Amino acid sequence: MKRTHIIKNFAFFFLVIFGVGFAQKNPKEIFQYPPLHAIQMPKIAEAVLKNHMRLFLVEDPQYPTIDIRIMIHTGSVYDPPEKVGLASIAGTVIRTGGSQKFPGDVLDALLETLGARIEIEMDQTMAMVSASFLKEDIDKILEILVDLLRYPLFPEEKIELAKIEQRSMVARRNDDVREIADREFQKLIYGKDHPYARHTEYAFIDAITRDDLVQFHQKYFQPNGMILGIWGDFKTQEMKKKLAKIFSPWPESYTEIPRPPSVEYAYTFSVHYIHKPDVNQSNIILGHIGTTLDNPDYPALVVMNQILSWDRMFKQIRTREGLAYSVWGYYGAEYDHPGVFSVGCQTKSQSTVKAIRMMLEEIRKIQNEEVSDEELQKSKDRYLNGFVFKLDSKAKIIQRQMTYLYYGLPPNFAEKVKNEVEKVTKADVLRVARKYLHPEHVHILVVGREEEFDEPLSQLGEVHPIDITIPQPQKQMPPPTPEEESQARLLLNQMFTALGGMDSLLAIRNGKWEVQITQNTPMGEMALEGEIWIAYPDQMRIDFNTSWGKMKMLVNSQEAWIEIPGQESMAMPEVQANSVRRSLRQDFVNLAKNFSEWKVQYLGPATWNGIKGEEVAIAKNGEVFHLLLDSSSKLPLAKRYTESGEEGPFEATEVLSDYKKLGGIFTPMKSEVFSGEKKISQTVITQGQYNVELDSAMFKIK
Repeated sequence: MKRTHIIKNFAFFFLVIFGVGFAQKNPKEIFQYPPLHAIQMPKIAEAVLKNHMRLFLVEDPQYPTIDIRIMIHTGSVYDPPEKVGLASIAGTVIRTGGSQKFPGDVLDALLETLGARIEIEMDQTMAMVSASFLKEDIDKILEILVDLLRYPLFPEEKIELAKIEQRSMVARRNDDVREIADREFQKLIYGKDHPYARHTEYAFIDAITRDDLVQFHQKYFQPNGMILGIWGDFKTQEMKKKLAKIFSPWPESYTEIPRPPSVEYAYTFSVHYIHKPDVNQSNIILGHIGTTLDNPDYPALVVMNQILSWDRMFKQIRTREGLAYSVWGYYGAEYDHPGVFSVGCQTKSQSTVKAIRMMLEEIRKIQNEEVSDEELQKSKDRYLNGFVFKLDSKAKIIQRQMTYLYYGLPPNFAEKVKNEVEKVTKADVLRVARKYLHPEHVHILVVGREEEFDEPLSQLGEVHPIDITIPQPQKQMPPPTPEEESQARLLLNQMFTALGGMDSLLAIRNGKWEVQITQNTPMGEMALEGEIWIAYPDQMRIDFNTSWGKMKMLVNSQEAWIEIPGQESMAMPEVQANSVRRSLRQDFVNLAKNFSEWKVQYLGPATWNGIKGEEVAIAKNGEVFHLLLDSSSKLPLAKRYTESGEEGPFEATEVLSDYKKLGGIFTPMKSEVFSGEKKISQTVITQGQYNVELDSAMFKIK
């Protein structure tokens, strides 16, 4: 207690002695930024090998380590339109598949032993190879790098793993609302099929072959298209000789440095909307095309954007009005193509249109009068004091110099921008705001729930809905011969008869089943009990009994929701919803009701998972599934179809057994789903009934 009293008295004494001085200071004086120190650039040695590979070397003996970065002139913008994703898969498999001397698994084990790291990243306009290791392992790492870059194996099993990873990314791409907004806004600016905005699809991934990867590597992975930077504990002259010795034998095989795709843009005004029913706030982005980094007005745009984003948008929309959870603005400038100017916010649904109007108003305001002296100075200080952190290590400096060379900018570009930012005036800010901002010609994109908006979006202009549904792989059934089609229809009619007769199937309106479901997950086997209701043709409700109460899943052709006790209802993940809708379309009752609309083909005797029968293919609107029928009874033994999974679509085999007559319809009481030989799930019907009394409200989605 006594010690606490002493500390309190000392704190009081401190305030008495020094507090007056603080009280007399203007807060603006307290936070004055001192002048920036000059940036101390390390000595960078450069060299060009006889095969035209460029080298940057910086000695840094602080730690006994060495780092290497290799920039390669390529990128996803050069993917063929029908095979978007090729560059990404190539970069992944070059590393995971390894080389002739160092196959992937061998390479992983070796690097782990050495405590070293080698990675390959592929972005839109560059491939980046990174290596980090102890200096005594330099010879082994260089041997690995050369072999990896010259002689990648591209093993089929690693290609398939890379494709699975890509499919998984496609399957999850609509999970994050901000990612949806950013992705779709890029399409509005560049065009949905432009290399700077497009993204891969299941069909593109499936179309990529090993030969495509080999050709991609041969075209772009050549020495004249590479810049190598190395820094760490070494002597420059010794390292030059070492690099020349190991890389120079790689003969020059000239590859033309690809030109970046051109960007054509016409300023127009448009309003776009993406329906996302599982959110209670709107994600808003509005803007237009930006500029390039070599634009002489770029420094003034940097300052203008700082003021617009932080001193105007943030303060007005978030701080004063309290409308937004986050507010941002960015005048995008890229190295080799115009970037994107965008401002945006996340706000509650009920303030959507108000927030849009306020953002547009702030853009107009900065065009109408000069900013204040305080805004100008704060903006410049914010940029300049952040600038030093871009060059606070030798690694950042050498990589920046490599990047400038890669994109054709002068080596002193960063320093020039800093110097020009320091010279920006209020008149400059007003000039570039008037020249480069076009509030009357912006694209507006909103992701949210329009039924909760404060005003209809149509108050701003004609609304263009955007469909973000992930396209499922389309399969085409070969045109059947008349004999194949006739035989298929005969067999399927026999199947309907075996199930209870076409008239009985057509009379079914709904069904209710009590089920036990066992699902195999990465965490082990999960067992659930519940009830399933179907109102044909397209409504399903599933109730699961859980330890925390009854969980409901509601699906129709338009929406899919999950209701969890004690939580707000949420939209069902798209992958899961697609699976439920697929099962409804392929249900035997719906198949009977729409039999004339399906194309059919008899494929002959077949054996699936050890089960023998007669195979029939059934197709409609790019969806194909197969049935295996018992040769004697004609009852369905199994289905094969494309299923939606967390890692993308896969071929599932559903084995049907334990038929029992329910209300005049023979129903498989047990189904087991397999991916290859691996069992994924099992469903057992313990009780079931058709044409029961159902309240339509039970299918209502809240």
